[in-house]
Amino acid sequence: MKTKNIYVIRHGETDWNKAFRFQGQTDIALNEIGQEQAKALVPILGRLQIESIYSSPLVRAFKTAEIASAELKLSIQKDDRLKETHVGVAEGLTSDEVIARIGEDTITKWRSYEERLLDFRFEKGESKRQVMCRARSVLLDIAQNSNRKNIAVFSHGMVMRALTFVFGSGVAWDQHAFTNGSIHHFLWSDEQPEYLIYKGKVV
Repeated sequence: MKTKNIYVIRHGETDWNKAFRFQGQTDIALNEIGQEQAKALVPILGRLQIESIYSSPLVRAFKTAEIASAELKLSIQKDDRLKETHVGVAEGLTSDEVIARIGEDTITKWRSYEERLLDFRFEKGESKRQVMCRARSVLLDIAQNSNRKNIAVFSHGMVMRALTFVFGSGVAWDQHAFTNGSIHHFLWSDEQPEYLIYKGKVV
């Protein structure tokens, strides 16, 4: 049996993270704490024996990848499918602002992965179902086509949560589940090439 370890890593903190603002695909840079979180990943990526790196092209993810992999001397492959969920008119707003401007039940609907709410979206944004489809596509492409065993993928919190639902684990809403700089382990096997097993949080 052939297996591969896919380590999906959330970018370091930005000022919008700190202010609890929806970032979506707005391209916000890492703040100082975010840069330190990225530096803290350096020894961990070495311990995990990372051999290949993919990243969202958004600067907060790509810069985290650059800093974290500095000692590995590996090229970083960008993929648009790893971008954060586009949240349309909610980008830049806090949860309270979303509730006040868009509607009282919108946050609850957005956080839910009930089948009936998978197509809910903010105006001009993506639905969870759309994000799940592209996230599944990119992770399976990486897992099936890479000739490396230990792979790092730098992405975003909502994409990471969506991936757990795509592959049947389903990590419900918890702001501490996919913290900035956290690493989450997915295992791929050629016995089930269309599926990845979510093994949980590494750090």
